[in-house]
Amino acid sequence: MRVLITGGMGVMGAEASRKFVDEGNRPVIYARHHDDTLIHDIVDKVDIELGDVLDLPKLLGVMKKHRITHIVHTAAFVGALSQANPAQSVQVNVVGTTNVLEAARLFDVERVVFTSAKGVYGKFLGEYGHPVYTPVPENHVKNPVRIYDSAKLMGEQLVLYYNDHMGVDGVVLRFGTTYGPGKTSRHGKMGATSQIVEDPFNGLPFNMEAGGDQKDDLLYNKDSAQGIYKACIAKNLRDRVFNIGTGVGSTMHDFSNAIRRRLPGADIRIGPGLNYLGMPHPVYAVYDISKACEQLDFKPEFDVDRGVADYLESLAAMRARNA
Repeated sequence: MRVLITGGMGVMGAEASRKFVDEGNRPVIYARHHDDTLIHDIVDKVDIELGDVLDLPKLLGVMKKHRITHIVHTAAFVGALSQANPAQSVQVNVVGTTNVLEAARLFDVERVVFTSAKGVYGKFLGEYGHPVYTPVPENHVKNPVRIYDSAKLMGEQLVLYYNDHMGVDGVVLRFGTTYGPGKTSRHGKMGATSQIVEDPFNGLPFNMEAGGDQKDDLLYNKDSAQGIYKACIAKNLRDRVFNIGTGVGSTMHDFSNAIRRRLPGADIRIGPGLNYLGMPHPVYAVYDISKACEQLDFKPEFDVDRGVADYLESLAAMRARNA
């Protein structure tokens, strides 16, 4: 397999790149800027090509040069910048996805895996929200609120259209609330699940006024990467859209307890209540991941306790490399 990973030095793309390396592949990373902070340990085991997903000729040249057989599309315009710049969000997240699919069509790649987000569902209300948390299936109503999530839903529709009508084998993955190295600095307040790990690791206090009782499907990025890899190699799929999460509701208090078991002196203060991200609408839910488990052979390996342990080990390794 010769896989191209757009955004392969980003928070999710870096772990995906590492997973493909671990599985014996040499991925091609396609990104606008060279920042190998999150892939420093594998930088000699990947090929890096600088380019924009909006530059179709460049993308096609890279595809031809490396004889690409699979594409993982993680590149996106995210966060507050995306929300404040809807035109650019649509350009990168919709037009850029169209370019990726066109490249896949022209070079007859075997599969495209598109990384989407749970924001496509919009608000989680009634039995799907607090306090019941009925697991959310893939056919749950889609009513995105933010421009980023609307663009992701359009990206999903493009993948399905190219799959059904243009001969491009595509798979859509909708991730739960992810955490892992890099998210604190790159994803703003959406990185709270990473900040609670990185602040104590760096000897800093972590204070959150409210939200400690809020359950959410919290997914460590090594499990995100596992889902991406499994989606690339899965055969005989009946479905094309899959939730990737843990299928379990966890809280920020669970994070705090896991961190204190490893950093007993950690200064962590979390208030009670809900909505730890301070969002204007309810974005918290637990996923039904049965389809991914059955058809992709996806098996979550990291609950919060194991995820925090691995996260702290990764931070220590990054610190040692930079010393």
